[in-house]
Amino acid sequence: MPPGFNPNGVITAKASLDDARYHDQKTFLQLLDESTAAMRKIPGVRNAAVGLSLPYERVLNDGVTIHGGPDDGHQVGTDVVYVTPWYFETLEIPLAAGRSFLPSDGPNDAPVAVINSTFARKFFPGVNPVGLRLDKGVQIVGVAADVPISSGLNPIAPLMSEETMYIPAAQVDPRLLALVHTWFQPSWIVRSASPVEGLTEQMQKALTSVAPGLPFSGFYSMRDVQATTLSKQRVETALLSTMALLALLLSAVGIFALVSSIVSQKTREIGIRIALGSSIRRAMFHVGSPGLMASLLGMLLGLALAAGVLRVMRSVLYGVDIYDAPSLIAILAVLVLVTLGATVLPTMRVGRIEPAKTLREE
Repeated sequence: MPPGFNPNGVITAKASLDDARYHDQKTFLQLLDESTAAMRKIPGVRNAAVGLSLPYERVLNDGVTIHGGPDDGHQVGTDVVYVTPWYFETLEIPLAAGRSFLPSDGPNDAPVAVINSTFARKFFPGVNPVGLRLDKGVQIVGVAADVPISSGLNPIAPLMSEETMYIPAAQVDPRLLALVHTWFQPSWIVRSASPVEGLTEQMQKALTSVAPGLPFSGFYSMRDVQATTLSKQRVETALLSTMALLALLLSAVGIFALVSSIVSQKTREIGIRIALGSSIRRAMFHVGSPGLMASLLGMLLGLALAAGVLRVMRSVLYGVDIYDAPSLIAILAVLVLVTLGATVLPTMRVGRIEPAKTLREE
């Protein structure tokens, strides 16, 4: 799944706001506004913003009531991310419709939200959601492109796009700040056109100028964030791939052993057949056909079992349909090639059988 943003040139850093000082809305907003403004003044920095979470990361989940569209009046689950103005511009997340957040979207202004394309397709199919409202009078002002995120329910699930609602940081319910920052550390995001010397030190200096004693927990590129998120998936994929290769190797060895045994047991018969005029090709087919037939029956049985098992596994598959044709065709092609190799190699011994010598030995 290609990312709906440009990760190049982005440096991020997290800071813990689980402190009573930042549970006050005025102090919280002053920290975000003044620190990002200071970071934008760093030579070489193109833009800066803050978000509760980043692409590739786990996000906050909540419920929201839909007004308009087929799900009018229904409460649905969605991911929620608070962001400051210039968040979409800093990550270069394109907008499919409407606008991004402005500094004028403050705590005393009309509540607004930007939804992602998955949210729009699922809950507003065939409808332009810009201008429609969610619960508590929140108006949708824009539709942003999807970005890959980590499922909050399954940390080892592949990255995917889920329904996401972005809200201005200035319009977060002050009563929720303490709860949200207990579980999440917001990220400061800086985009530069080229490497900036001492950028991380200057980012920390900009934060310290507003909140002395508040450190960043580390500095990461978006590629680092992606690698960290996918680390568990890569380990599991490597383990499953290793087990699959071992199973395939055992199958190939079994077929090879079966055909080799048939060649050894039927050496005299094959010698007689060749002596009586049978061609080498027919003799090889006669020897190899049991292995090929057993493999073919195994594949058919495996497909039949897979058809039933895949239905049960529907809930643990991500990003592919249970009957994903390209995957099934690729697997069958590999099995056929391995089967042919394991069958043809031992049958080639038939060509080296000398009928006269075999009959004399028998």
